[in-house]
Amino acid sequence: MNDRLVETFLDEARELLDGLEDHLLDLEKNPEDADALNAAFRALHSIKGSASMFGFDDAGAFAHEVEAALDHFRTAHLPVTPELSDAVLRSRDYLRVLLSNPDAVEDDEREDLLGILVSLSGKKVAPGGGAAAELPERRDTTYRVTYKPSADSYRRGVRPETLLSELRALGKSSVRCSREAVPRLADLEPDTSYLAWDVLLTTDKPQSAIRDVFIFEEGSSDIHVSAMDAAEFMDGEEVKRLGEILAETVLPAASIQEALSKQRPIGEILVSDLNAPPDAVEDALFKQRHARTVVQNNRDEVERKTIRIRSEKLDALLNLVGELVTVQAQLSQAVRDSGDRHLHGITDYVKRLASELRATSMELRLIPVDTLFGKFKRLVRDLGKNLGKDIELMVDGGETEMDKSVIDALTDPLMHLVRNSADHGIEKPEEREKRGKPRTGVIKLSALHVGAFVRISVADDGGGLDRERILRKAVERGLVAADARPSDEEIDQFIFAPGFSTAESVSNLSGRGVGLDVVKTAIDQLGGTLNVHGDTGKGTEFTLDIPLTLAIIDGFLVRSGRRMFVIPLASVDSCFERARPEDPERLITRGDEFIPYASSRVLFGSDGDAPEREEIVIVSVFDSKLAIGFDQVLGGYQTVIKPIGEVARYAIGVSGAAILADGGIALILDVAALAKKLKDTSVKSQK
Repeated sequence: MNDRLVETFLDEARELLDGLEDHLLDLEKNPEDADALNAAFRALHSIKGSASMFGFDDAGAFAHEVEAALDHFRTAHLPVTPELSDAVLRSRDYLRVLLSNPDAVEDDEREDLLGILVSLSGKKVAPGGGAAAELPERRDTTYRVTYKPSADSYRRGVRPETLLSELRALGKSSVRCSREAVPRLADLEPDTSYLAWDVLLTTDKPQSAIRDVFIFEEGSSDIHVSAMDAAEFMDGEEVKRLGEILAETVLPAASIQEALSKQRPIGEILVSDLNAPPDAVEDALFKQRHARTVVQNNRDEVERKTIRIRSEKLDALLNLVGELVTVQAQLSQAVRDSGDRHLHGITDYVKRLASELRATSMELRLIPVDTLFGKFKRLVRDLGKNLGKDIELMVDGGETEMDKSVIDALTDPLMHLVRNSADHGIEKPEEREKRGKPRTGVIKLSALHVGAFVRISVADDGGGLDRERILRKAVERGLVAADARPSDEEIDQFIFAPGFSTAESVSNLSGRGVGLDVVKTAIDQLGGTLNVHGDTGKGTEFTLDIPLTLAIIDGFLVRSGRRMFVIPLASVDSCFERARPEDPERLITRGDEFIPYASSRVLFGSDGDAPEREEIVIVSVFDSKLAIGFDQVLGGYQTVIKPIGEVARYAIGVSGAAILADGGIALILDVAALAKKLKDTSVKSQK
């Protein structure tokens, strides 16, 4: 078996299993959601069919048992029970192990699950755990629907076009309108219905779904629904010719054989020589057009499938684009130095192409945050059951896009935060009732773009932060002096200290003090910031401000002495020039605003005499602004971010480096970290 094909199957199987989990969680909220049940069934059916094809026979046989249990509820139109939901979720986890690491499966777990599934589906199991009989597959069926509204349908408020739209939503349809009953204009009454419709509908829905569309028209209008044999207009996967359709429906076999001997196209012969009724010809054409529509739609769906590309290839592409951006900058610098006007147009064109290629390659790596948030639905559900709490997960801003590498790096930190909210934040249902809260606690995940960052929030409506208890623990561990009076914000930061925990006992979820320290370290490594806000009894909110991408950014090149810096362009608000002040200042006035100010020579040291005038760059830091003074602003610069190793961990306000066109190095500024540094310095000086 081709290893690449097996790997592709495993990737698709994991996606199907993730989708299965989502559908089951939806069913727990609404046990009668038929669409979610059908979607879960289809996911298992796809896994079952493909697993055996690629040699995963055990996974295919087990998936069949799970499918049988779901099908029992689906065909009997039964609401999903908690027992079924639990069993299928456990089976989903077992299938994932069967596919990824078959040697790690536990036979006891398999036998336990099979016993539950068999009891739920009412189906016997063949010796060896395999399926006793193959379940019938649900296939598309073509129905013929004729609908002639009653003459007073308009007066009753019926809108036939709405009913036809509902039919179209059930599958692939072809519709034709009969105008035979329409009278002459002089006899026409505007509030009387004269039209009738003939519909061919190919769908996987049962006939009852079609009847439901006309539930309020039954008994008033003329409605007929009948299943058709696909062989009337299809020959396997091919659409039959017009003559073949006519031959099988309206003409005797003897006449057909005689006509065929004339060796002309059968459609022409049947119409011209055998006087096929015009209505039959029109009906055959109608069927043929519908069949072609169905076939073409199926082909289009295949063509619209996305191409699966390994992330390593995207990484390689982005690295090459990064090198191209650097070389393009060097080329532009060389052309400017040469003064050859002819080359200016060419370099501008190369610059534009490189910019478009950079933007396109970056978009390839951007994926919605919802792919990350979706992983926590099951986690919250299981945490609630294990902790004896009612917890609901809410998601907002899932369409926000981030670099895939950033999303991958955020999985573990967010998992720690969600666990922390469930364990420490949300109270027991009885305690919530005493506090006048709903029994069900809420954990909310949200994401939104803020400049060059994405702000991700993990909030709960639980007990909040008990600052007295946190401070007491901090004093016990020697993090702060017993007579110190730290601010609320400083107390909140103690929970990120290594080994810090307020849990009274150690459990499988908390108590060892490793969770939030790990989160803080991971966010720092991403160049982001982590903050927490909360009041006793009012819940807690963790906010993570993460760079949008870790690869290439549009920057703003500035100089301080001989040092070069790059500010992310998305953070730049405005810039202006002024005379350098003689005395140091902390605030500058800009219009009606008072903006905190810092000189780059103070922040990063000076190397050379300062010019008489300085250029101020005002940057936006989430909800506030910061003004930084430089010797010179050089303008926009496309920047490839290069890591600068362990040394950068101790250089506050620096997130990376960039290679300039002349081969020099520019440091990329982390304006959020600079703003925090200035704020902390200001608070300490006031004390």
